[in-house]
Amino acid sequence: MKGDSRGSGRGAAASRAASAEVRRLAGSPAVQRIAGRMRDAAHQTATRLPHADTALLLRAADLRGVRTTDVLVDGVEARAARRTARSLGLPRTLDDTSAWAALGALAALLRVVDDGRRHAVVVDVSGPRSLFSRWATRAGFAPVHLDVTRPDVVGVAIDAGSVDLVTHIHPTSVAADDVDVHLVRGTSALRRGGLMAMTLRLGPAAEGGFGVPELRSLIARADEQGLSLVGDLDVADGLRLRAAQDAFGDSTVGLALLTFRRR
Repeated sequence: MKGDSRGSGRGAAASRAASAEVRRLAGSPAVQRIAGRMRDAAHQTATRLPHADTALLLRAADLRGVRTTDVLVDGVEARAARRTARSLGLPRTLDDTSAWAALGALAALLRVVDDGRRHAVVVDVSGPRSLFSRWATRAGFAPVHLDVTRPDVVGVAIDAGSVDLVTHIHPTSVAADDVDVHLVRGTSALRRGGLMAMTLRLGPAAEGGFGVPELRSLIARADEQGLSLVGDLDVADGLRLRAAQDAFGDSTVGLALLTFRRR
């Protein structure tokens, strides 16, 4: 028994020493450079997947008039967005609201960061089943699906300052309690000139929603993070939102789509 105990002790000590050595090697600059090169190679492969045979030949001009920053307060605009997407040949959906949000994010991708070669690095926080990912893939991009708000993603799974577009849009909109974390960590993922598109639920602030004052405050905080709004929320948007609130009382009345560009 004593021999077994001594053997077990020596085995545990050897295991701890081996673990320490693994940690030391993993933290060495040489290993980190190799890991970085592996991530770069994986990224380059993902952004050069052979979509040419199936890609939809969409141009920025095809989405002229689609707003990248907007508010949705009724079903008319959402249904119009779905009809527009269908006329362009994008995959069909029955979800008008998701179509409205995805079309705005796709317009931002094509008009602002795409160079025509479909090499933009796109991170869709909403996941691989999101309508935006389906449409972006159909248009020739290769979205990846990571939650950039997690502290172990930027700098580990993806390099800081390497992403062209981060999206977090309906049906998994950004919650009011999480929006500032999303701004900070999402910004760290973006290259200069990169975009962040998010949807926010409209409604009373007490219920976790956003009205015009809350949206204006968020835009100001984003500016402090080095993010400029692409587009604008104008007086007409405020009037539409107020009219919807008057019509529906304190109930949720829709969504806001905000797209920011890192300066």
